[in-house]
Amino acid sequence: MANQNKQYDIVLKNGRVIDPETYFDRVCNVGITDGKVVTISEDPLSGKEEKDVTGMIVSPGFIDLHAHGQNIASNRVQAFDGLTTTLELEAGILPIGEFYDNCAKEGRPLNYGAAAGWAWARLESMNPEKGKMVPNIAWTFGSFGLKEWTENISSEKEREQILELTEQGLKEGGIGIGVLHAYCPGAATKELLALWRLAAKYGRPTYTHLQNVSMVEPKSGTESLVELMGLAAATGAHTHICHLNSVSLHDAKQNTDILKRAQAAGLKVTTEAYVYGAGCSAIAAAEFDPKDVEERMGITWSDLTLVKNMHDFSSKEEFVKARETNPGDAVIVHFLREDDNPQDEAMLDMTVMFPGASICTDSIPWTDASGAFYEGSQWPLPEGLNSHPRAAGNYCRFLRKWVRERGVMSWMDAIRQASLNSALIIEDCAPGMKKKGRLQEGMDADIIVFDPETVTDTATFAEPLQLSKGMHHVIVNGTFLIKDEKLDAEAFPGQAVRSPISN
Repeated sequence: MANQNKQYDIVLKNGRVIDPETYFDRVCNVGITDGKVVTISEDPLSGKEEKDVTGMIVSPGFIDLHAHGQNIASNRVQAFDGLTTTLELEAGILPIGEFYDNCAKEGRPLNYGAAAGWAWARLESMNPEKGKMVPNIAWTFGSFGLKEWTENISSEKEREQILELTEQGLKEGGIGIGVLHAYCPGAATKELLALWRLAAKYGRPTYTHLQNVSMVEPKSGTESLVELMGLAAATGAHTHICHLNSVSLHDAKQNTDILKRAQAAGLKVTTEAYVYGAGCSAIAAAEFDPKDVEERMGITWSDLTLVKNMHDFSSKEEFVKARETNPGDAVIVHFLREDDNPQDEAMLDMTVMFPGASICTDSIPWTDASGAFYEGSQWPLPEGLNSHPRAAGNYCRFLRKWVRERGVMSWMDAIRQASLNSALIIEDCAPGMKKKGRLQEGMDADIIVFDPETVTDTATFAEPLQLSKGMHHVIVNGTFLIKDEKLDAEAFPGQAVRSPISN
């Protein structure tokens, strides 16, 4: 029984409280003090601030393991989508210590963290003319025109430096190793094996973008997936496959079967997916090589969209010119048309609903008309910024489409996929995650309150910068970031998620 004489900092009254770990689902009151959930009770509670949330769902905030928009602007937009934690694990970043210091100095609306970025180490080691590493994705995004770090097999000396820089990132608290193999397809098996051994040594995962985004043999995505299963088996390292939907393309059935069998055999392999049949990356990335991209990905030129102006390409010549002119520009690729094609919808379901998988965004920062990433703190964001709509509407689209409209997932299972599963994937090496992704007494007060009847995405490919609706309250570490559907632009309650630091 709750202490009815105690006054909590915040009380959420009469909401449908859902905890995806214990499967608790009941109308209750939630008492929050000092950033923690203190009590969940059917008894009345008193708070310094009370919110009647009758008819709404109260759940743990969503956790994105794969968010490239590690800045204030991206955080604020994602808060309206139900995010309370966003982590940069697929690409990772270096130097790790500098990344965490910068985030703490600037302040973050959401919890933040990163893996050690192997691509950063490769770029510095193999293209030293690029200069000192900068812990910002723009540093690598604008470097795809340099071919040594992306296309070459590393020499023994280069490999030693790559491993040294990556290991330093782990020592500074990186949450595993981010492996952008698709962007550095020249990296060969011995280099990867050394990375996996390093990950196993520190007891941390690898997070990998498959080397080949292709349905065509040889060098198909399935071939890359099988290689990663071999690395997992050979080293014992936890191997996480990033955005299974986009690396599988139309091979989702085959690839999900491979993962299920690997898990059944005892390999520690996990995965994630976002809820669109469209990806986004740098136009000069190897996966968009124009000589055969149509065949490999099963697309036409009109399936490719330049993000900075949302222009659809019409020909190979136009695409090649744009690629050569501005290799760092972001481009969207439609590989499924799930809203119009039942077969495509079924393929997307196989990855989005994969048991134990997490929902992610793979969202890049907001981009201005020149193609540069927006790093300002103006709120509302300036007009004219673009991105993939997943940067604004991924999670609320998931709730709307998979739960309310189609009814193929329960609220409990969807919340688990969007929160707890992410925490479970990394909590062995990031102990703070054991207090997140759950709504229980003693857990961090990372909480969202949304209306199940109205929660929805509004972002579109034509107009991506449109906030999701229905998130009435978003609480991060016991502080209202969004209250009554309005953002507090003075609030920076985000805290670091980090692996232990070692010498």
